[in-house]
Amino acid sequence: MTHTLFNDILTMLSDDMVSRGLIAQCLEDAGEDLLSPSEKEGKMLRELLASETVEIGVPSQLRPDYLEFVAWRGSVEDRVRRAMQEVANTVGHDKEFSYWLCLRKNVDRYESEE
Repeated sequence: MTHTLFNDILTMLSDDMVSRGLIAQCLEDAGEDLLSPSEKEGKMLRELLASETVEIGVPSQLRPDYLEFVAWRGSVEDRVRRAMQEVANTVGHDKEFSYWLCLRKNVDRYESEE
């Protein structure tokens, strides 16, 4: 993946959580690569998660005015596999929200924490 795309995603994350749909769109716009769209997505997720500044998970609504980010646990490879499985198991427009990314410093909690 291009270093520019990686930095663009980090910049977007500095403002808020980023949905899977936005990641997929950025990868599509980046174009020229011999990998399939899902291979590109997996590769970018590996790079982002391996940087140890980005986490993957889902938002959970605690109250009407606040979404909490719940990060997934596991190795980078486990979390990428889980993300791609979520995409595969989701239909229609909901694929855009199969997973979300967040800067590690903005994670509210990790799975299984009370």
